Amino acid sequence: MATVPVLQTLVTLLFAVQLAVLFSLGSGSNFMIGGDVLTAGESLTYKSYNLTLQSDCNLVLKNGTTSIWETMTGGYGSGCYLTLDLNGKLSVWTRYGYAVWTSRTVSQVGTYCLVLRYDGTLHIYGPRLWTSPSSLALPLNTTTGAGLLGWPKTTDSVLYSGDVAPIGTTIANGNNELTLLDDCNLVLTSNGNPVWQTGVTDHTLHDCFVNLEANGEFRVKHWGGDILWSNGVSSPTYAEFVLVLENKYRVMLTIYGPIKWSNSQSSFRKPSVRGIEMVTAD
Repeated sequence: MATVPVLQTLVTLLFAVQLAVLFSLGSGSNFMIGGDVLTAGESLTYKSYNLTLQSDCNLVLKNGTTSIWETMTGGYGSGCYLTLDLNGKLSVWTRYGYAVWTSRTVSQVGTYCLVLRYDGTLHIYGPRLWTSPSSLALPLNTTTGAGLLGWPKTTDSVLYSGDVAPIGTTIANGNNELTLLDDCNLVLTSNGNPVWQTGVTDHTLHDCFVNLEANGEFRVKHWGGDILWSNGVSSPTYAEFVLVLENKYRVMLTIYGPIKWSNSQSSFRKPSVRGIEMVTAD
């Protein structure tokens, strides 16, 4: 009969195999995709906000040094990890492979995205609605530009529905950038090399912008409202969607939505206030 230490060793080995098929996320990004894993000490970050899985198994969201939300799962030992399932459920697991907290969200099977947003809240979006094709990596035959009229550059890796991004760099993830050039061509580059572009240009007006509609449709438009280019994909649901610049399998743009879960729905408060998200065992 196997002793408890032997059983624990076997479970630990099985857990190691399970992690081998997941992708370690690391730190520095403000989003994680289904299939990513956040391990102890790793974080999602956005400006002063950070979501960290602590070494004691507690998942904590902070603004600077102030805790504003947590799963209250501290004390479950080392080796815990956070996953986002194919049904949109976020879970904290022990090293032995059982969940000590979940977001309780179960949706259709697909690929989902957890985003630490600009306002310090956590949102799960999905399933995936659209992905940029990989067959449009053509040589650029256009004039690059940093923007007109002093438009500020936005360097987030996520674009939200309702956002308007003018000429200049719109979103960036490391050395990967999505840029709306001053001839209205929208180009995705990696280390300066084009990997995708709309190929639609307007060399006369230079008055275009990109936006993500409330139905998930991604467009390049004139300020007057004319549509220059569209991804041609939309959802029957009007809600909030996100465009994410990913670089896990390949550099690509992906649209997720609508919102399936938010920690603001589960008591977005300081840990000392009653109502913090409690532990749920699945």
